Parts: sequence; structure tokens; C-alpha cells
Amino acid sequence: MHPYQEKLAQDIRELIKHPNRALLFLPTGAGKTRVTVQALVHAFVEDGLTGPLLWIAQREELCEQAVQTWSAVWRQFGDRRPLRLCRLWSRNEVASSDDEVMVVIATNAKLDVCRDKDDYEWLSDPSVVVIDEAHEATGKDYTATLRWLGLDSRKTTRPLLGLTATPFKGTGEEANKRLAARFNNRLLDALGDDPYGILQAQGVLSRVEHRVLDGANVELDATETEYARKTGQLPQGALDRLGRDEARTLRLLDDIASLRDDWPVLVFTSSVLSAQVLAALLRVRGIDTAAVSGATRIQERRRSIEAFRAGSIRVLTNCNVLTQGFDAPSVRALYIARPTFSPNAYLQMVGRGLRGPANGGKKECLIVNVEDTFGQFGERLAYQKFDYLWERQGSRLR
Repeated sequence: MHPYQEKLAQDIRELIKHPNRALLFLPTGAGKTRVTVQALVHAFVEDGLTGPLLWIAQREELCEQAVQTWSAVWRQFGDRRPLRLCRLWSRNEVASSDDEVMVVIATNAKLDVCRDKDDYEWLSDPSVVVIDEAHEATGKDYTATLRWLGLDSRKTTRPLLGLTATPFKGTGEEANKRLAARFNNRLLDALGDDPYGILQAQGVLSRVEHRVLDGANVELDATETEYARKTGQLPQGALDRLGRDEARTLRLLDDIASLRDDWPVLVFTSSVLSAQVLAALLRVRGIDTAAVSGATRIQERRRSIEAFRAGSIRVLTNCNVLTQGFDAPSVRALYIARPTFSPNAYLQMVGRGLRGPANGGKKECLIVNVEDTFGQFGERLAYQKFDYLWERQGSRLR
């Protein structure tokens, strides 16, 4: 592990020895899942930790990523005891067990169902609770789950560790206070005030060349404007209108087609239709491309993602499914064609291209932001808040 990872791993083990709450921050690509799992494996082996340990994530892809990490790390650092690794999501069920090393990886949606069943009373008493992508952990569903686990605003009956690449929730002060309070206002951070600069210098994160591509103009009505102000996100109707803009789509098509033919390219689009149309147009130009979205069947989505990782697909377009938990270190160019006013949502997207050579990624990554305008809605697009990420500023592309 890198020195910053070793420090965080030790902090995690101390948190378990002296039960408390904390939110661990590492930028995407810096290994927060690996660091956490390795620290917990050492706690099982050396510190007397026993199961069940409960690991919670929002989506199945994040859960499966955690399963794979636990399996690999236990093989490398575990002892002779068997690891009982349980998937608790979708139609999967898990029974109680006397195994000393038991890890239950669950979606919060599944726990929402399980916590009312007598058969899962045993799971309400885990040794440790870990929440992945913990900036989402302030909603009513998480509050109910944590109360069931003995973790409410007044008591902490077991260690609670949150993991995040963005230790804030949007730009609202009150929302950020609620997030901090959920983890007792304790942040595990080994990188200080300039985490991206430090990790780029170490080669952990890639250096970024930045360009801006002209987008389209969309007028928001009063209801859409209010929604955007409250949420930091554009309403889906406005995103759909962006996706149907022919000139915008052709600019994206021409720019992607102009890149070197050995560059893996990941594109975040504004709608399912725009992901599908752009992928079809790229295939017409002879570029191997797949499109994935929430409407894509899970097995088909997994096949497309694996083909992209393996290099048999050069461009992967997606609508709102690869913002978290997606790991493809080979990404050489990233297009943000899904505008957002939320710094959190933006960092989730841009983080897919930041893995550097020290962590198996690329030395450099091109990030192209599509700059759309929204009439009377005056807030700036989120990418404009992150000039410190860019190693080189490219030209505006029209």
C-alpha cells in the first residue's frame, strides 16, 4: 500500500478497537475500497474481529465490486479460516451462521425489506457497519436502517464507517452538516488540502488535459428552474431535450471520431436515447461502441462493460449507470455530456478517468466537458468549479 493508504488502514483498525463513527475520504482511483477491505481483513486476522460484518451499498454493481475485492484480499492476507461472503440483494437471501469470518454485502433497498423480518433479526447486531458511497447516507431509508442497527442520533452501539470520494452532499450547508453529523463529524483524511495534486504527483491519479465542447441552449420553465435550484440537477425533460439536439450530437460524434484509434473512450450522455443514438452513429463510422443505461438488461450491461475493459469495445456510452463503482483503468478520454450543477455528481463522473499509472491506470486522461447553457437559470455548470484538476487547459471546440 501507499503511505497514505497505510495511515488510513491504521485509522480504520483503531475505529474498530474503540467503536466510533467516521467518514473516510479518498478520491476516486485512490483505492478506498481496497484500503478498507485490507484493513478489515487484518482486523479479522490480528485484532480479534468476528462477524457478521455488514457492508452496505446503493447498487448491485457496487456490491459485486465489494464481493470481488473481499475475495481477492482474503486470499492474499486472510488466515486458514473460511471466509463466508454473502450477497444480500435482489432475490438473494442469507441465513445466520456461526462462522467467525462472515461478511454480508447488501443493498440498502434489500435491507429495507429484511429489517422487518424475524429471520433477519440476527443481522441487526453486526460487529461493524460499512456504508459505501456514504454521501448518500442521509436519506430516510438509511436513517431507518441505521436505527435498526443501533446507530441513531443518540447512540453508537458498533463501529460505523462511511466511504466516499466526495465528502459533501451537494452545495447546501445544511445537507453537509447532516452528513457530517451522521459520522460524528469525524473525517479520515490522509491527504490534506490538495488531495488531487498530491495523488497526481505520486502517479496515483492521472494528469488531466481539459477541453470544452460547445453544447446546446435549453430554456427551462419555472418548474424546471426550481427543481434545478433545489437539487443541483437538471430535470429529465431538459436532459431529454439536450439529447435530441442534432447539432450537439454531431459535434460529439466528430470529436470522438477524431481521437486516436487506440484510445478507450467513456461518454456520459444526457439521456438513454442519446447514448443509443451516439453509439449507433459511432458504429456507422467503424468504431466499436456499446451503449448501456438503466434500461439495459443487467447481463447485457455486464457483457458490454467487460468487453470495454478487455479492449474489444473502444467506446462505451452510458446514461447514469457508470457514475459509481465502475472501474476501467484504461480510460484515456472521458466526455461529460450530461450537464450537472452538483459538484458531487460531477466528481462521480470525472473520477472514472482519474486512475493513474501507480494504480494500474493511464499517465494522462483527456476530459471533455460539453458546455450547455440554460437561459434564465444562472448557476454555473459544476465542472467550472474544478479548475485545480486540470493539468492543461485545451481550446474551446465549436
